[in-house]
Amino acid sequence: MAASNLLVLTGGTGFLGFKVLTIALAAGYNVRLVVRSAAKANTVLNSPSIKALNLSQEKLSFVVVENMELPGAFDEAVKGATYVIHCASPIPSFGGAAPTPEQYDEFFVRAAVRSTVELLESSHKAGTVKRIVMTSSMVAITPFHYYLGQGDDRTFDAEFRIPVDKGPYGFEFQAYSASKAAALNESEAWVRQIKPGFDLISILPGWIFGADELATRVQDFETSSTNSVLLGLLRGSETDVPSNSNSVLVDDAARLHVLALDPKIPGNQAFVAAADGVNGMAWEDSIKVLKEHFPEAIAKGLVKTTGKQPTLTIPVDAKKTEETFGIKLAGFDEQVKSLVNQWIQVSTAA
Repeated sequence: MAASNLLVLTGGTGFLGFKVLTIALAAGYNVRLVVRSAAKANTVLNSPSIKALNLSQEKLSFVVVENMELPGAFDEAVKGATYVIHCASPIPSFGGAAPTPEQYDEFFVRAAVRSTVELLESSHKAGTVKRIVMTSSMVAITPFHYYLGQGDDRTFDAEFRIPVDKGPYGFEFQAYSASKAAALNESEAWVRQIKPGFDLISILPGWIFGADELATRVQDFETSSTNSVLLGLLRGSETDVPSNSNSVLVDDAARLHVLALDPKIPGNQAFVAAADGVNGMAWEDSIKVLKEHFPEAIAKGLVKTTGKQPTLTIPVDAKKTEETFGIKLAGFDEQVKSLVNQWIQVSTAA
């Protein structure tokens, strides 16, 4: 791969973004990581995967952008870049520090749109960018009332688009969903209007599960990540509120982002990342995985088989994704095993 093939990556200190980083480096890209602080950069530099590579500054460099919503925020970051992967976006707290309902619109929707448009504008000014890959979400193409169990049996796909929910937002997930729809719609509209020298691909994952190298303490698994939701069930939490059935292994979601940089993949389209066929998984199948593969962990009390999580089936067709990229997305059982294996390591080392 030519040295000029510089990839700029945002969100590389997060769960999905860090996995994108390691896969992009393994694929031979030179990566410039956009971070909000030098401390965030050090988190990446000190991770086992990155330390083991002993990379030159040409292979992995950093640029600090404290506020990604300001005009020109990414101008320096994307100079000379050929590719951009934009993983950074506001996410729900999953039990961590959360914005107030009055802040939802600003924290989720406006922030997501501003940072996305600024990245597009800066990439346009740079004049060297050929493709931008953005992390979107399945919630960007699914009307919110479906997640409340009020939809029909429609099957969604990567071509489906929805108007943005203008609020007011009753809870975080509703505002987050609106932010993803807004960012997807705005980015695609911007490309249609401006006709820049690059094209755009959006990846639309469902729930993302699997081992997270940057989660090194027990508390890292308890908030601020989609993994905390699944692991909560596997540690015995109980709820009567159904959750949607669409999920993907973090390794697969990340790999799609990197594979999407290939110019052989036609641009200006989107791809759903959700495994296990149209209907997806059933949450409580994770209990079966525990019983079959982790009897010792059950006996030690590291995981429990008493959890309760009803499943809300939302049909989504990811066949185009698997056919275009020539991969088979790992099923829910593999997602559970990936997470639980790491959880056992971390919790027994604590």
